Amino acid sequence: MNYTKIKEEARNKIKGNIWKLILPSLIVFAIQLVVTLSTTDFTDLQNTSGDGLSSLVTIALYPIEFGIIVYYLDFVRGKDVQLKDIFGYYKQFGPIFLLFFLIGLFTTLWTLLFIIPGIIAAIKYSMAPYIMADGETDAMTCINKSKVMMNGYKGDYFCFKLSFIGWFLLGLITFGIAYIYVVPYMKTADALYYEELKKIS
Repeated sequence: MNYTKIKEEARNKIKGNIWKLILPSLIVFAIQLVVTLSTTDFTDLQNTSGDGLSSLVTIALYPIEFGIIVYYLDFVRGKDVQLKDIFGYYKQFGPIFLLFFLIGLFTTLWTLLFIIPGIIAAIKYSMAPYIMADGETDAMTCINKSKVMMNGYKGDYFCFKLSFIGWFLLGLITFGIAYIYVVPYMKTADALYYEELKKIS
């Protein structure tokens, strides 16, 4: 897989579309930040009473996270994307929740063995949300199809993700300002990687 070409195509696609692409992620970040700040007792950092609410909010945001995946997938396919579209997946909450839950569960179980199996598991399941975005509604089918799709490409995908580390560090040293560009760039590239992988699978 020529991920250098994928990244170049991603950079070309996001030109002039940065704010349209970053807004969905900013909304999710803002919600999570507000919940974290409102449930954290900074005078007693050992108090974990707010953790339960934060976890519930994370789960409640699953359909929006899924909506963002669809949003970027539609964008790279040349469709007209609207911000309101990311909120339209709560009617599919059951399958989406199950998919995210199973991915998290399986990845955690593999990580308990050792960090490397956990990384491999995360890579194997990485295409599952895109497969669901393409119309498959059964969570386990999405996971199994993702495993088949990633067969022979796990190392390539790992190198692809690793190639963004410089951009990630840039975001850190600019106190998050660079993420306004980096997040749309990475998410667009991820969607393009799926598109290329689907062609050859």
